[in-house]
Amino acid sequence: MTPLLAMVAAGLLVASCTATPPPPARSTGTSVSVSTLQRINTQAHRCWLPDAEFRSYGTAPELNTTGTPRLLVIPRGKPQSLPQLVVTADGASTQVYGPLATSPLAPRIERDVARWAAGATTCTA
Repeated sequence: MTPLLAMVAAGLLVASCTATPPPPARSTGTSVSVSTLQRINTQAHRCWLPDAEFRSYGTAPELNTTGTPRLLVIPRGKPQSLPQLVVTADGASTQVYGPLATSPLAPRIERDVARWAAGATTCTA
């Protein structure tokens, strides 16, 4: 075996023994989105769920998905039901949609979600 061929073989051997690099970390945008939805979920539990207008609903956060993280507001006790409200975040920017987003509760939902996404911890403005 020639010295050059021996060096190439040794290099390939060493390269094949190195550890596989870890998977890339989640993007910063996704991390901010998840953090925003965690804040909103915490406040929704604290402020909405005890409230008479929201008492018949529960939340189902979907934060560890491969797609867009979101928070679902579903009929309480029916986890397989269609969501009545969906809150998504793109970084710190939020969007709401679903039947509750066009109901008489819509103005309150919009105000609360915007306030909580910005970091507020109060239940009312």
